[in-house]
Amino acid sequence: MTTVIGVDVGGTFTDLVLHDAATGEIRVAKQPTTPSAPERGVLAAVDAAVPQDLLARCRHFVHGTTVGLNALLERRGATVGLITTAGFRDVLEIRRGDRDDPYDLFWTPPPPLVPRRLRLEVTERVAADGSVVRDLEPEDVRRAAEVFAAEGVDAVAIVLVNSYANPAHETRAAELLRQAGFAGPVSLSHEVSGEYREYERTCTTVVDAFVRHRMGPYLHNLERELRARGFAGELLVTRSGGGALALAEAAARPFETILSGPVAGAAATARLAASLGLGTAVAADVGGTSFDTALIEDGRLPLLYQGEVVGLPLQSPWVDVRSVGAGGGSVAYADAGGLLRVAPAARAPTPAACYQRGGTEPTVTDAALHLGMIPRGHISGGIELSEDTAARALAPLAGRPASTAWTRSRWAWSGSPPRTWPRPCAA
Repeated sequence: MTTVIGVDVGGTFTDLVLHDAATGEIRVAKQPTTPSAPERGVLAAVDAAVPQDLLARCRHFVHGTTVGLNALLERRGATVGLITTAGFRDVLEIRRGDRDDPYDLFWTPPPPLVPRRLRLEVTERVAADGSVVRDLEPEDVRRAAEVFAAEGVDAVAIVLVNSYANPAHETRAAELLRQAGFAGPVSLSHEVSGEYREYERTCTTVVDAFVRHRMGPYLHNLERELRARGFAGELLVTRSGGGALALAEAAARPFETILSGPVAGAAATARLAASLGLGTAVAADVGGTSFDTALIEDGRLPLLYQGEVVGLPLQSPWVDVRSVGAGGGSVAYADAGGLLRVAPAARAPTPAACYQRGGTEPTVTDAALHLGMIPRGHISGGIELSEDTAARALAPLAGRPASTAWTRSRWAWSGSPPRTWPRPCAA
């Protein structure tokens, strides 16, 4: 038995649990998440619950985080530039021919993480067998570096065709980019994925660059501060495919931590189901930004070899956890037709009004409290839930005038329905 600290960084709160192997004591703490510097929320939880001598005795600090996932859900990450083979500039936009909802006539794919002006082509070509058809043109990379500097690009993804078979051109392009003065993170597709399928590999590499700019400094700052407080054990980060990565690996491959927090919750559910003798269970994890579910059968987590989040495929081992942007801090609003919608806030975190921490918009948490789904009163972290404050936040939404047009939907009525529904036309 070893003393272990587990920490989960969510969109709204950062939670800590410590198990003291010597005494069997369990310590818990809850602190507000600090999105601009997530390590501050983690350190605040550590300072609140873990004395320095106990921290020094800890062997493992296991860290689950939704920082990468929330960055994708909220589209708040690095400004990414893409260098790709001439003719493949629009791979991210062309995508695949399928779509998420085949019955939605108005479905549109999510916009690419890299706008077209930052997707730049270079002359080069490698064949599928790894042979060089055309050498890399260095001047094209230098011109791309000039554009990135002018546009304020934070991170660059380099994805050249068939580089999984021969990565020489990608490696050379990264060298030229550094020589041109680019100092930010660079993600190379043969290192990130190393698999065929140009769209999926491009998307995976871009996601890695998108979250790397945020995850790398965050993890290194956390390690530095923990060491300064006396922690001498091993710092681990849970990964999307189950298990955990050493901190250096997580910083080098941040795309593998996208579902870090949700998968840790699903793994705990599987362990609990096994201890209760339940062969089948559904894990449901309501965070501040996302709502995550997983189906557990025969006590095992479902494992995929390619994941997807917010419509973006990722070539990585992946516990099949489905995430939608409808967490406790997601804001409810009525659209132009008077229909109820729920979506992550444009700024994060959005504290629920019932927390009495300055939040004024109606959130999922406010609705759950108002409906009696969660009890009123104190919760961990010194927070007292206020049903009155939640009701005041929900009142403007409930009192919104309905549209004069009538419609039937799976969400709500908008206006007054007709006395009878129109008869369907005969076939």
